Amino acid sequence: MRNTIASITVFVLFAFMGGVVAAQTRVHDKDIETMMKNLNEDAKKFKTSFNSGIGKTTIRKTSREKESKSLVQRFEQQTAGMLNQFKQNKKADSQIKLVFRSAEQINQLLDEVSLDKQTVSAWEKVQEELNLLKKSLGVTE
Repeated sequence: MRNTIASITVFVLFAFMGGVVAAQTRVHDKDIETMMKNLNEDAKKFKTSFNSGIGKTTIRKTSREKESKSLVQRFEQQTAGMLNQFKQNKKADSQIKLVFRSAEQINQLLDEVSLDKQTVSAWEKVQEELNLLKKSLGVTE
């Protein structure tokens, strides 16, 4: 009987301690919102730099340039939509998938088209924000 009570007590203590550790590592909603806001601001800066830089590439004045600008515009709008959705209900599950999908398409585009250092640097900053957000939300692909 004593062993059973001791075992239950130890189990409850470990269960409680696990909850405390999980609570300490959880990112607060306010921090997630700030990360999303930073991402949206960085996406806007990237869009401006991209629109300027893409006109100096080999795809300038083609339908591919127009499609590329549209992709980057859509990405920026998706980050804004994700932020707004998160502000309303503290969830952004559907929006975050769109953001990551568009980011992957932009990565592919940047692998194919050479852009100036300022634009590449702006995208690297966006990627850092995306990775931090992904890690904070525990998103797996």
